[in-house]
Amino acid sequence: MRKLIYAMTACLCAYLTSPAQTQITGKVTDSKDGLPLAGVSVREKGANAGVQTDISGNFRLAVSGRGRVLVFTYVGYAPEELNLGGRTSVSLSMSTEDKKLTEVVVTAYGSQEKKKITGAVAKVDGKEFEQIPLVSVDGMLQGKVAGVQSVASSGQPGALQEIRIRGIGSILASSEPLFVIDGVPVNTGDFSRNTTTSNALAGLDPNDIESLSVLKDASAATLYGSRAANGVILITTKKGRVGKTRLGFNAEYGSGSAAAINNNSKPLTYDQYTKLTSQGYANAVGDTTGVTGFLQSLGYGNGFKTNWLDVVTRPGVTQQYNLSASGGDPKTTFYISGNYFKQTAVVIASDFTRYTGNINLHHIVSSKVAVGITLNAAHYDQTSPNQSAFFRAPVLAGYFLTPFQHPYNQDGSIDYSKNDFPQIFNPVAIARYDRQVLGNTKLLGTAFLEYTILKGLKFTSRVGLDYFNLEEISYENPFFGDAATTNGSLTTLYTRVFNWVWTNTLDYHLNFDRDANLTMDLKVGYESQKSKELDVSENGTGVPLLTSLVLPPTSAPKIASASGTDYSFESALSNLQLNYLNKYSLQASLRNDGSSRFGTNNQYGTFWSVGAAWNLDREGFLIDSKWITGLKLRASYGVNGNGNLSANNYLALPLYGFGGSTVDYNQNIGSFPANVGNPNLTWELNKPLDIGIELSVLKNRLSLEADYYDRKTSKLLENVPLSLTSGFGTYTDNIGSMENKGIELTINAAPVVTKNFRWDINFNIALNRNRVTALDNNADIINGTNIIRVGQDVQSVYTFIWAGADPQTGAGQWYTDATKKTKTSDPTQVQNAIIGTASPKGFGGLNTSFTYKGLTLSGQFNFQYGNLEFDQWGFLSTSDGAFFTLNQNQKELRAWQKPGDITDIPQYVAGNGSNSNTTSSRYFYKGDYIRLRNLTLSYTVPKGILSKIGMDNALIYLRGTNLWTKAFDKNITFDPEQPINGVNDLQILIQETFSVGLNLNF
Repeated sequence: MRKLIYAMTACLCAYLTSPAQTQITGKVTDSKDGLPLAGVSVREKGANAGVQTDISGNFRLAVSGRGRVLVFTYVGYAPEELNLGGRTSVSLSMSTEDKKLTEVVVTAYGSQEKKKITGAVAKVDGKEFEQIPLVSVDGMLQGKVAGVQSVASSGQPGALQEIRIRGIGSILASSEPLFVIDGVPVNTGDFSRNTTTSNALAGLDPNDIESLSVLKDASAATLYGSRAANGVILITTKKGRVGKTRLGFNAEYGSGSAAAINNNSKPLTYDQYTKLTSQGYANAVGDTTGVTGFLQSLGYGNGFKTNWLDVVTRPGVTQQYNLSASGGDPKTTFYISGNYFKQTAVVIASDFTRYTGNINLHHIVSSKVAVGITLNAAHYDQTSPNQSAFFRAPVLAGYFLTPFQHPYNQDGSIDYSKNDFPQIFNPVAIARYDRQVLGNTKLLGTAFLEYTILKGLKFTSRVGLDYFNLEEISYENPFFGDAATTNGSLTTLYTRVFNWVWTNTLDYHLNFDRDANLTMDLKVGYESQKSKELDVSENGTGVPLLTSLVLPPTSAPKIASASGTDYSFESALSNLQLNYLNKYSLQASLRNDGSSRFGTNNQYGTFWSVGAAWNLDREGFLIDSKWITGLKLRASYGVNGNGNLSANNYLALPLYGFGGSTVDYNQNIGSFPANVGNPNLTWELNKPLDIGIELSVLKNRLSLEADYYDRKTSKLLENVPLSLTSGFGTYTDNIGSMENKGIELTINAAPVVTKNFRWDINFNIALNRNRVTALDNNADIINGTNIIRVGQDVQSVYTFIWAGADPQTGAGQWYTDATKKTKTSDPTQVQNAIIGTASPKGFGGLNTSFTYKGLTLSGQFNFQYGNLEFDQWGFLSTSDGAFFTLNQNQKELRAWQKPGDITDIPQYVAGNGSNSNTTSSRYFYKGDYIRLRNLTLSYTVPKGILSKIGMDNALIYLRGTNLWTKAFDKNITFDPEQPINGVNDLQILIQETFSVGLNLNF
């Protein structure tokens, strides 16, 4: 009885001394559209317990009365604090216009508030990628993020896009970043084996992207360890949100032409070619006697005056349609979508058609368990003509076939004749009767389970799938063209890539005190990945004598082969972050990777990083500043790796090959050594230092982010000479090193903000310098016009220095060496010299928008400067008469005519044998340019009108893509947007598009 009295007394005392509980009710809505927000976390400041808003945005919370301040947090929205005062009922509107230093950003294996991030991470909102008339998201990154160089390898729809983050970091291995989609490290690049160019990322519909994060430094990227050296790009697809089901429909249709055909590169007209060829004949024989017969031998007088560039180009048409639905309740959310995209390129026989479907489900099973799946399914068909100097390539034909030739005969039938030397086939006939197509079916998906073991401790298991198969068909008809002598040919290729990833992580969050002033986040995990590729090839000649059907060969033996390749990773990872008062953040990452690609002595590697951030705006001397909204300093350093050897997954292994005419004997299969191997081969190591500052002032009206980085790469893979007595000329070893240093700057500003008008502007620029610091025996590596030399840029250009035409004789001249003191017309007396580099000194973008009420005008400019670009087929189109049977470009009209003429074009002589068209700086141009990448005029229909018809949003827009290009080298002969290596290879022309679109939401 005495114990009971003591217990009752203790309870009464506790009740009398505890603060009174007050019930607070409220509602939370979206500040933009006023709709209720479900799932918003609401808690009393200083307390750990809290509640979430229901489907109507309502909540009920008992507060102690100590602080009477409520804290509201919701992913994608700015956190809010609300002082209750004496109120027991409140309402709050939350905004997605978060402060730059507090927004939530997707990072490695999770997400973080930006103010806590210690690394260089750039975020791009998914809205930047919606309804753009480009096939893949990597092509839309141009000018969006400082330090990210993104260029098209071709204007072919579905072409490979080349991306470099903070420069080139390798010689033999890949310099492409790692792409991770919804937690799955995916295979990227061109997996086609016969198609001119393709892109594994072309199967992902950019309209389904929620956000994209670019991880640029060690602190941000090293959690991906051995594949983080070239940066990491994280893509998160769209998810459903709690609330009513929302339907969305987007449509766009556009047409256009080639974006940039420089006047210098245009082929000569009928009159110009006739006059120039006549001069060339006279200069070759010494008089004009016989010139008419000479011209007639080339086709002159047949009644044709063909502009072949017009023949091989056409209006390019782009159309896309997207339908989506999303929504859910507090337990289950969903997002589903379907898309149709079709683009007809501006060059004949170049097309792309894609169908995609996407589903994303998230279900809360209980207070401890949540599950979800994402699945993206796509199929696309791509028709790709040849590029480069293939003499069945339409762009080559457009520039080199003469005006005397014509695609059709007088009776309207197709002309099957060909140019004799060099042999160029009628591109219209090739486009009509031959086929070069690729079909790709792709599945990308994840399934995950989250289990809350204890408060603050969560286990996540995620299985990811990245699967695609490519079917390629190359049919060459039996009547004319490359396969006429073999009665036609048919090649079919099947490529299957199956990539799976299994990731298991434990996340532990600890508040060291009740007010969460000091917090810790710890992540540990295990990940395994395996990717397998199967290649099947079939080829035969002697197809049926018809062109209406593509049928297998019937008369010649068929060739069939199969091969495979694979790689696997096994990894343990950990990350620790400490944060104090949201002022100071410390982060450390550690990952151990094992890879099947490397030698038995070095199959495992350990990678790490440390980073720190200081939010000065939270300090007492700045917290009440009227000018500074945010100020953050950060720094990081670490070691990560490059293990991307996709070109040869077995480079480290000594291998034997089997079969082949040189080793088979008496119908018995022979074997031979195929690769010398190297058991010590290991990862290239990347050691990046990054120092950054983030500043925002005037209530975020102006913000700046600047980074300095020094990225040192060692153990570069290099082919090392080997005694030929071994049977091999080289073997691969970790020998070289290089360095990339640079500065990145991003500025965001809202110069004018009024009730009805707003002007926003974003500018970013990156300056990078590459320097090779070590090679095998410091010996130069020369490949054509490229030289890799210690102390120089890895893309240095090495060639003769052109000196123009001799004013007295009209002969071509070169400087004898880099001093430019002596000239000669004898190419055997000339030394190569470094004349520049294909790597730009700077590149970036300018994005701006003007909004007045519902009307918005926005534009994006891209720019690049400081690099050289190479017209590698210029020796044909500006040949000084060496290839007089081909059309020439407009530059030849500047050819030397008489003594005293000052020009860079030598005398035009039919059959020119002086070698004046030898590769030299003559065919290199400055790559400086500015391009208006996007210009959009849109109108948002007022909500008052829409509410009457049950619609949430309606947007109508007009858009232009690649509308204007300014090349700063007046002599350049091609579009200045070229691949990373700066080589123009007669690619499919980049397209300019005018389109109209409609976005509706219900």
